Amino acid sequence: MSARPRRWRRPLLVVAILAAACSSDEPVAEPGPITTAPTTVPSTAPPSTAVSTTEATITVPSAEEVLVDEFAARFAAAGVDGTFIVRRSSDARTLTHDPERAVEARLPASTFKVMNSLIILEAGVVADVDETVPWDGVTRRLSEWNRDHSLRTGIEVSALWMFQELARQVGLEAMAAALAESGYGNADVGGGVDRFWLDGGLRISPEEQVVMLERLLADDLPFEARHQAAVREILVRETGDGWIWAHKTGWAVAPEPELGWLVGWTEFDGDEHVFALNVDLVSGVDPAVRLDLARELLVLAGALPD
Repeated sequence: MSARPRRWRRPLLVVAILAAACSSDEPVAEPGPITTAPTTVPSTAPPSTAVSTTEATITVPSAEEVLVDEFAARFAAAGVDGTFIVRRSSDARTLTHDPERAVEARLPASTFKVMNSLIILEAGVVADVDETVPWDGVTRRLSEWNRDHSLRTGIEVSALWMFQELARQVGLEAMAAALAESGYGNADVGGGVDRFWLDGGLRISPEEQVVMLERLLADDLPFEARHQAAVREILVRETGDGWIWAHKTGWAVAPEPELGWLVGWTEFDGDEHVFALNVDLVSGVDPAVRLDLARELLVLAGALPD
């Protein structure tokens, strides 16, 4: 786990108000000595809260603003450009680094395996997440792909060949209908039934990823509840005393620059947090930054233990 981050502090702006009645008909008293009375500031003040006394106004950053500033510092320390959005389920508190990028739609790459798994199960292509899909015998660059897989093992190692084969069995028409009904991104299946999420027409934003995962957690997607529960189960990657971390990676190699994704949710301290992160994987950037940076940000947000 990462070390507890150093809190960043903003300078306090103190403005002495000496002529508040200048625009009225009331006489203005001669100014006396300027003093600042002690002020108690709530720890969760709303954004840019101004706390006033009779002689001074103090602008205090909210807890959310401080966290977002710390998010930016972590992105800078990692040396990557990207966005991160995390939403707490109990009260919908949302923290976002780079809000403009958070609504930009990009290729989902292997994060689409979450939706793909739901569609495959609903179509009955496999009976459950543990049914074996025989390896096609083609040796690929990742050794862990070169064997039989199930949805459970295939999503863990992101075995592309298996998901492409099962997508072909579902068929393009059924895929398109399921995406449209689910409201998944732009629901564009242009580019081929086994390529549209890799380099075809499908696009989804980090904000839309979060909404889709929130619906998955609530059994609110147009699939049988047992299928949604099964997919939730196979996405869990780490667990500890009182917490879980479920997520799916993605790596889009086209168009330039390459794009790294991590989307998922946590359960910790009696609450759920749903998140989506993407970063530009330019030359020299280690793809592991997706997991390392996301963990740091989730700890800061109170979504994972330190």
